[in-house]
Formats: sequence, C-alpha cells, structure tokens
Amino acid sequence: MDTDRPQDIGAAPGAQRLMPIGIFARMTGLSHRALRLYADRGLLSPAHVDETTGYRYYDVHSIRAAEMIRLLRRLGVPLGEMGLYIDAAATDRLEETLAQQKERLEQEQARLDAALRLLSRIDELDGMFRAAPAVELIDLPPERCLRWAGTMARSEFHESYIELAAVLAGRAAESGLTPAGREYVVLLDPTDKGLAGGDETVLRYELCLPVAGDATTAPAADLVELGGGRFARSVFTGLYEDGYRFAYARQLEWLADSGRGLRGRLRMRFTRDERDTADPADFATELVWPVTEPLPVGAEERPPDLTHGWLRP
Repeated sequence: MDTDRPQDIGAAPGAQRLMPIGIFARMTGLSHRALRLYADRGLLSPAHVDETTGYRYYDVHSIRAAEMIRLLRRLGVPLGEMGLYIDAAATDRLEETLAQQKERLEQEQARLDAALRLLSRIDELDGMFRAAPAVELIDLPPERCLRWAGTMARSEFHESYIELAAVLAGRAAESGLTPAGREYVVLLDPTDKGLAGGDETVLRYELCLPVAGDATTAPAADLVELGGGRFARSVFTGLYEDGYRFAYARQLEWLADSGRGLRGRLRMRFTRDERDTADPADFATELVWPVTEPLPVGAEERPPDLTHGWLRP
C-alpha cells in the first residue's frame, strides 16, 4: 500500500532526502502505477521501502532518472532499452551512449528513407505501367532503306544513335538518295560478351533509313528492303530509358491476349527526339512489331514466337 502521508522512517540512511511515492509522483509526472512498473523492471527503484507498512520512498536524486524515463517514454523507447540510458547517466557515459544511439537511429532513418523511396518508386512504376501506350493494328508497305549495322553498349545507344543517323543521312545524300522518313532501329540479339570483357549489355542492331531515288554510289549490300504487312504499333512519350520496358510489356500482353505471334524483328524509331525538341518529356518513340494472324477458333495453342533473343530471360 502506498500513501502520500510522510511516514517516520526512523534512522534510515539519507532519510532527509526521501519523499513518499505520492509526492514523488506529482513532482515527476509519473503515476503510482507507472512507478511500480518501472520499479519491477529495475529502472527506478525506491530508495527505501518500510518493512512494516510497505510504504515506498524515493530519493531526491531519483528525480533525474524519472525525468529521463518520462522523456524516453515520449520518444517511444522500449522499456527494455531504457536501462541503457539510465545506467549511462549514472556513470557519466550518457554523452557517449547518446552518440552511439544517434548513429544507430540515423542508420535506421536512412533505411526507412530508402524504403519510402522504394515505395514511391513502386507507386510510380505502377502508374507508368498502367499508362503504357495502347496497341493498334496497322498495315505497312515494304520500304527500301539504306542500312548501317553494328554493335554498341546499351548505355551509349541513344546518344550515339543521333550521330549515326546524321552520318547515314549524309551517306544517302552522297549516293543520290533522298530520305523518305525517320530511321528505323531494327534490334538484333545482344552479343554474348560485354565491351572489353565487361558485363554491360551490348546491343546488335541495324539503323535503316527509308530512301527514295536511284543510288549512284551506295553498295548494294547497304540497300535493304524492310518487309511490309500487318504490324502491332504503339507510341510512348518521354525518355526511351524511362518507358520502353512498360511499352514492351504492354505489347507482349497484347500479343498473348490476341493469340498473335511475332513473325520478324522489332522495329523502333524515335519520331520526336533532340532534333525536334529540347524537352525530353516531349520525346516520342514508336514501336512496330510484325505480327502473325490470330489462331483460328479451336486451333491448338502454340508458344509465342519470340524471335528476339533479347526478349528472352
């Protein structure tokens, strides 16, 4: 039983510094119940307990520990960790302990910040996937093109593409040909090895510039005909690196749902890029997939004809 009424504790050591639990509770803002809990946990024990009455008395020096417990509680520190701070304060190691705990909390905060960024990214990616461009069926005629073929690191592709497009247009002019549209990028399989033995993906592709007129000097091997027929087409805006995965995924979903397959290599062209606008948000990329007709009703289902090795896992 506890009481606010001071009791005669006789010759108890330091009796002049003791106060009953009621007064101590009012001074520290901690309830009787909380004080008993902290005493049971070994965090804030009474300085004296009367053996006859069971009255609890607290030392005035315990006020510091009580205030620290109250602040730690407001910070949400678990009871199991409070003793670390109280012991450190009692042994003049509080500054060192606080520095260690601050470092731990900063590391935890960094982890939480990274998790929040990931959540935002997941939400952003989900929105980008949902906003992936719709797919439409179109018919394209065959096109005669001046071709350049080569390999390039994926990270350098877009910047180098603009330079190569200018070179190809110059070759067309030298050969007496007139460009008849934007260049197509025909993606081939990636090479097995990275550049200089590295791990970076290397793209194999052809750059095909539609042309008109009679060539005077272009080697015959550099002139190719891109076949026509039925194609699945979609266009997405913004940087190619930000949108191509979602556009490809939407195309593959569409192929699976429509029962169609690929009958050739993917063609891609930048219908609006640095040559047209300085704002990357206004860039536009067109994906053109040559597709088969859908399976007849009742026909045996066949696996998708992914002729592009870079589409396989």
